Amino acid sequence: MAMKELRHGSHECVLTSPETIADGICNMCFKDKPVEFACSSCNFDLCKACSDIPPKVSHEFHSEHPLDLCLRKYDQKPGHIICSGCGNMSSDCFYKCKECEIYLDLDCALLPNIFRSWDIKTELHYSHAHLLKRCRPGPDARGSCLLCELPLSPSSICYGCVHCYGFVHERCRNFPVEFQHPVHPQHPLKRLDFTLNCGPGISCYKCRNEIYTVPVGCLECKFFLHLRCADSMLRGLMHKSHQHMLFYVGCYTYVYTLGFNENYHCAICNKYTGEQFYQCLECGWKVHCECIEIPRSLVKKNFHIHPLAFTIFLGEDELLEYCGVCETMVHVGHHVYSCQECDYLGHIECILRKEAPSPLYLKDLDMTRGTNGEDCKTEKLENKLTVNVIEHTHVMMSWDTGNNNTSCGICEGNILSSSWKCETCYFFAHDSCVKLGRPSRHRLHLNHDLTLMSSYPTGVIMSCNTCKGEIRGFNLLCRICILITCMRCVVKFGELQRGQKVIGTTKVKCSMYVGSHHLFQVMGETHSSHSF
Repeated sequence: MAMKELRHGSHECVLTSPETIADGICNMCFKDKPVEFACSSCNFDLCKACSDIPPKVSHEFHSEHPLDLCLRKYDQKPGHIICSGCGNMSSDCFYKCKECEIYLDLDCALLPNIFRSWDIKTELHYSHAHLLKRCRPGPDARGSCLLCELPLSPSSICYGCVHCYGFVHERCRNFPVEFQHPVHPQHPLKRLDFTLNCGPGISCYKCRNEIYTVPVGCLECKFFLHLRCADSMLRGLMHKSHQHMLFYVGCYTYVYTLGFNENYHCAICNKYTGEQFYQCLECGWKVHCECIEIPRSLVKKNFHIHPLAFTIFLGEDELLEYCGVCETMVHVGHHVYSCQECDYLGHIECILRKEAPSPLYLKDLDMTRGTNGEDCKTEKLENKLTVNVIEHTHVMMSWDTGNNNTSCGICEGNILSSSWKCETCYFFAHDSCVKLGRPSRHRLHLNHDLTLMSSYPTGVIMSCNTCKGEIRGFNLLCRICILITCMRCVVKFGELQRGQKVIGTTKVKCSMYVGSHHLFQVMGETHSSHSF
């Protein structure tokens, strides 16, 4: 019997039916099913259901052009699409129009009618380097919201990044950017923007873990927190053994990172504190949970009708993630009070406290809410030029260099004329360089605002799109086109200097939209004595 052959849009080779039907992982739906067609040389298998999916469809949702089938490709840029029908973000198989930015996932493409199209709004948000699009995380949902750090659900309406697969809940976009927290009364804490979360990582003051999302912090004091830790530090425990508020630490990283010495031994029994303990942030006092005589079981009917037992939360059931008192997350490996008869959980400090603290939630703090895309800046900085780096926000003032041999901290070139100096440190910059600190359009890229970065942000390629060289320091980033340019090219191509003229324009196709963008003008030397 002759083998059947199939040309399919999911694979470039001709597929053939195997001699014997066997189960395999379909390369299209990734399910374990009998293989209907295969390409042995490419190790590509296709089940019957997927082999019947047409390589092209004409759909009334987009009747102007046919839609082509696209298989998941790990090197595809960007790595995800948003279905124009249902709004789900996906990296699996989908149909797309090669002439328009129209995508349909398989579920929508095979429906005869789609009654409503998804409203794909776009915006730039301070929490993320790239353009975010309104969407749903879809069936592959994982991780948590970049702002509230609570888990994502497949159907939750979010703003997501098709490059990084990062999401912000729609309800969290206007999350407060500044609030006064009792753990740091000297200054307000701010939700810092994405430009301050690039390059080397920073650690959380409470749990000592690295902060991978946008931190809450005080730049002046170099004090940084996870949002979840800022939340948990409203729930301290007062105990007769100590005069200050005690906070729970349940992270082995704290101990192993900072080393073994007398500072990390229990203040009561003088034994090694281990991986979980309570600490005082004011004086560094640390104590075992057992040494402050936390009851092994108790009944508090104002919280829960059943007896509660002191135990460690193992996280076997994903539903058991929130405290029944404060409704914030309970973390795996932390001590909790749990009910043996039902699914109730509570933080130790929430159950043991005698009265509700004020405030109990971050949302109850004295807060300032920002608009979408607004950077976190104090009143002091609003009318001044600033340059943001992770260690320090440089507030710049005009400076006369005189005859000093001073280098620009941004482009590293010598400063020969007007310049700026940081008010508090020895950071100098050219007038033209420091003005890049405010998002603005530049000769390098006239279509969108560029953001000055002190290093490459997480998720952005580390080489310059212009010269292909490695990004080592300051650079300009277009968050819409994902175009990154090193300061060498900014200096070389970006500014018209005396004795130069424009000799050409280079066009590069924008990665986000159809069409070409003018990226930069190319300058050449001229012997004319005239200046522009």
